[in-house]
Amino acid sequence: MNTKLKYTLAFIAVLLIGFALGFLVSGRLIHNRVNRMQNYYTKKGFRYEFRRLLHPSPEQLEKMRPILEDYAQKNRENIMFFREQQRQLMKNLHHDLKPFLAPEQVKRLEIMEHRRMRFLRNSPMHRRRMHPPHGRPRGPGF
Repeated sequence: MNTKLKYTLAFIAVLLIGFALGFLVSGRLIHNRVNRMQNYYTKKGFRYEFRRLLHPSPEQLEKMRPILEDYAQKNRENIMFFREQQRQLMKNLHHDLKPFLAPEQVKRLEIMEHRRMRFLRNSPMHRRRMHPPHGRPRGPGF
């Protein structure tokens, strides 16, 4: 085998390895961002994100706790209200579209709704966590 072919194969191998590693790292980074945003919509995640952002002292944390609790609850209620509005909007859309659809299209619409509901049931807002977001140890007060 000549050296030119060896270098070409080595270059292609390194290129493929780099592509695979970049793909995996990019996926992991996106996954972490999405998880952090989803955790923001839970009470515990809301408090955790503000604590992580502000790095309060223990004295500040004691004073901030009732405020964060109140706003975490309001944030949760706001998200749940939005979800209910969105669910009702989609239900109305399906109802208004049904007269114009063939039976096969109605079936696809029902399958889509079933998948959406299953996805929402498995979202972090419906799961109880046994540890803080991202598996980090809890600090004082959280």
